[in-house]
Amino acid sequence: ADATSLKELGLLPDASGAWPLASWLDNTHARPSHDALTGLIASPLADTDAICARQALLLHLLSVAKEVPWADLQVLAVQVEGFLSSNYVIVPTALMRRTVFAARFGDIVTYVTKQLRAVDTLLTLSDQVYGRIGALRGDATFAGVVKALEMAAEHPQRERLRAAVAGGNALSLAGLDGMVRNKSGGAAQGSKAVRNDAPLRDVLEALVAAIWQLDAFCSLATASAAVGGVLPRVVPRGEAAMSMDGVRHPLLPKGVTNDVHLADAERVFFLTGPNMAGKSTLLRALGIAVYCAHLGMAVAARAACIPLYDQLLVSMTVRDSLQRGESLYLAEIRRVRTIVEAVARGDAVMAIFDEVFRGTNIKDAVQATLLLVDGLARAPHGMFVIASHLTEVAESRAEHAGMGCWCMDVDTTGASPKFTHRMRRGVSDVHLGMVLLDAEGVGPVLRRMAAG
Repeated sequence: ADATSLKELGLLPDASGAWPLASWLDNTHARPSHDALTGLIASPLADTDAICARQALLLHLLSVAKEVPWADLQVLAVQVEGFLSSNYVIVPTALMRRTVFAARFGDIVTYVTKQLRAVDTLLTLSDQVYGRIGALRGDATFAGVVKALEMAAEHPQRERLRAAVAGGNALSLAGLDGMVRNKSGGAAQGSKAVRNDAPLRDVLEALVAAIWQLDAFCSLATASAAVGGVLPRVVPRGEAAMSMDGVRHPLLPKGVTNDVHLADAERVFFLTGPNMAGKSTLLRALGIAVYCAHLGMAVAARAACIPLYDQLLVSMTVRDSLQRGESLYLAEIRRVRTIVEAVARGDAVMAIFDEVFRGTNIKDAVQATLLLVDGLARAPHGMFVIASHLTEVAESRAEHAGMGCWCMDVDTTGASPKFTHRMRRGVSDVHLGMVLLDAEGVGPVLRRMAAG
């Protein structure tokens, strides 16, 4: 999915920092973990085997997430990261030079020994975490996390650092500063190089990054469990049509659920209904479910079978742009072009349109939407969800082999309409524009004004 689509669905923060799904998705413990999480969300998986592996991984990580000492890890990781990037001169390794250095720069030695103890504590905690996740398997990104923890646990200089910390002699401990901070991984200040299979500095930097990445994975695991849904069956394209029982928006745990079962030939899912009936919420629920399935997460539904897609593209809140010289209609056309070009390339695309072509007059909007429907309905694969007030389009294509017509049901039997937020097959015949105008008191005022 492109950045626009992820922001439209609330899966990533927008330019202002607003993140509608943050309360569900972001369970991280530090800003670097937050950044790692957004990177993870922006990187969906591309094949069914990887998705199945991720599903199993997130299930295992749920218990890990509850037992990791995140508060201590966060403080220590930040502290060690700052130490590695500090510009303090490295304490000499040779005893005589180190003794002279300590006499002149005692504050530096005090600082360094404190940081080296933090390094040792971080490594000890990371050993405990590695013991919990070392046997887990997942995608390449998670394998990198495990490898970083493994390298930290098995580094050949670990015992030297541990022994120096246990010994309690600050001057001896400070002599390991070069072993930790040297970019080359050797000893500092011209002494003999210490045999070192991998620079401890590099290992520590990778370890800190792995801690943030692990926090991001655990955040996804927590969100996946919290949605109260089901792990979907993700199938290769062409193997089965999309099917969801009881799908809902993940932020609405007690929200109305809907069943979506598409025929194999139905490429266009055309949804009609009045404002406030729940069309946009349903569109977002479908898009979020499909995308989360490609992240290996559970979806907010009772059951789900979701085909593998190459792209998820969304056009819901397109706006005009004075800076780019774009009218609303031109901006809509350019967004539609992005989607149509992806389909024309042969990509399996799930696309979501909300009130497409609303930036032009009704006649042009109908003609443009008909053309869009006719073209997308003949795509060899993919799914195209279009929510629209243009019932003329739905009615004229109701029998189209590649299109399924759905509508949001509204109970109009009482004095005022009741929105059920439930979906059914068919085309909406409910028109509430004037009803709502009167309900808000605008209609009566205008009628009095018109009557003079």
